[in-house]
Amino acid sequence: MEKILTADGSYTCRHPGYMENYHAKEGARAEAFAKFVRPGRLADRLRAGPVRLLDVGFGLGVNARAAIEVARETGAHFLHIDSVEADHQALTRARTLNPDCPVLSSLENTGQWREPFAEIHLYNTDIREVGLTLPGDFDLIFHDPFSPMKNTECWTVELFAHFKTLLRADGMLLTYAEADAIRAGLFQAGFSVGLTPPAPPHRGGTLAVPLPAQAPDPLDPEPFTHPPKNIAYHDFTLKEDGKTIRARREAQVRTLASAEEEGSANRRIGGAKGEIGGKANAEHRTSNIER
Repeated sequence: MEKILTADGSYTCRHPGYMENYHAKEGARAEAFAKFVRPGRLADRLRAGPVRLLDVGFGLGVNARAAIEVARETGAHFLHIDSVEADHQALTRARTLNPDCPVLSSLENTGQWREPFAEIHLYNTDIREVGLTLPGDFDLIFHDPFSPMKNTECWTVELFAHFKTLLRADGMLLTYAEADAIRAGLFQAGFSVGLTPPAPPHRGGTLAVPLPAQAPDPLDPEPFTHPPKNIAYHDFTLKEDGKTIRARREAQVRTLASAEEEGSANRRIGGAKGEIGGKANAEHRTSNIER
């Protein structure tokens, strides 16, 4: 495994199956704060009371450890984290990058870690399995799987709809994703969807809050009701593999493209016929004038 030093001095690595880096080279730790911790107002929430966080895609543990850092610094109320990671080798990679981290060591040995201001329970399983059994009332969901093209089963309308049932009324889901298909999926799952601000060199992302609450910096849902923006990923049984889910959406996109191409061709033919008819009428009028 190749250790990749990022711009803020923290490390990441490449997933051997998905062939994507766990975190941005601009800074793994900085990305956790820019995309999740700060826009989720974690410090403010901890000052107000205990916080329950669902960490989807534990990966190398960067987001969870950033949240623990805030809980320690705040020193006000308790942070409970349920982290979910389907890849059983992820924690081994995390330990290789951070061999002296007591949080990762404890998770590797027992699946749990606890101190006065925070605790983690790590579930090595598919989010679609454990997510259906976890109690609700989460204040935050950090949604950080690999990209929709690689980890497609984590980006469906049906999973987002279940997340909505797990969130408190004032809860928030945050993700790095900006794609129309993801934002459409969140809208279709019953969220109000907004933008998280960019924190250069990191780009912004997406946040979602349960309706009828209004997302900060909200997106207009209307454009996401029309194709192609409204073509989201679907997993109707919450058991399908990513390839099947991707293939279904790609078929919808191809069907739309084909219909648009056919419509464009028909408009061109109609225009050509109109031009020919116009010339014929003009010639007929000219002929009448000459006679």
